[in-house]
Amino acid sequence: MPKRKAMMTGNFKHSLVGGLALSLGLTAMAQTDEEKVGKLAAAQVLGAAPLVAADAAQQYVNVLGQALSAHSGANYKWHFGVIKSDAINAFAMPGGYVLLSSGLLKSLESEDELAFILAHEVAHVTRRHHYQVVQRQRLADQAAKGLQAVTQDSDTGKLAQASGQIYARGLDKSAEFESDRLGVEIMTRAGYDPVAAINVLEKLQRFKGNDPRAELLFSTHPSPAERLDMLLQSGIDKLPRPSDKPNPTRQARFQKFIQAI
Repeated sequence: MPKRKAMMTGNFKHSLVGGLALSLGLTAMAQTDEEKVGKLAAAQVLGAAPLVAADAAQQYVNVLGQALSAHSGANYKWHFGVIKSDAINAFAMPGGYVLLSSGLLKSLESEDELAFILAHEVAHVTRRHHYQVVQRQRLADQAAKGLQAVTQDSDTGKLAQASGQIYARGLDKSAEFESDRLGVEIMTRAGYDPVAAINVLEKLQRFKGNDPRAELLFSTHPSPAERLDMLLQSGIDKLPRPSDKPNPTRQARFQKFIQAI
């Protein structure tokens, strides 16, 4: 890797896992702690799968992620990144961290489909799905110790362990269904075609049972067929579509992005 490219990618990684900001909707203490948990979780994922060394691609997914998150109603400082992994998966971390695998992205066919993936992960963060799991684990740990206080500085190891367990076990089905529904609402408000969500879930269903790259995804998520059924019940087919024709500008920049990763 050229020295300049390595330096830029290193700076991006530092920015991704290092920046902290306060949310106007939460107390300073709660938001700082939420971002601390997310930073630890992001570091764990990046330790197993590094960022793709393509600055233009990282910038593209960040610009798209920022545009979508602006319609989420949450005031986090968002960080989006692409990791080098053949696995079909994506990770949402508390505090505004989102990482997508290159394997998942290469299975997509349009920017609208990518918008659904990003918006789904944004919804996980805004609904605090993973952070609530960590908080429940903290309460259980405190109860096991006879309500002995666990300080933020002393439980870093427990936070890292709890974060890892979330991605190994997955969330409740209801959290995934909620993120699908809210993700579709977010992408639609941002001007993307909600039908792309149907396309993505149909693609994921084809991976089920015959592609080892998707094993973790299927062990931690409801089946894509079940998710699609829930989306259809929510009235996704009644949402406004920007157009039933492909957007050549979006398609060109999406293809350039896919080629870069």
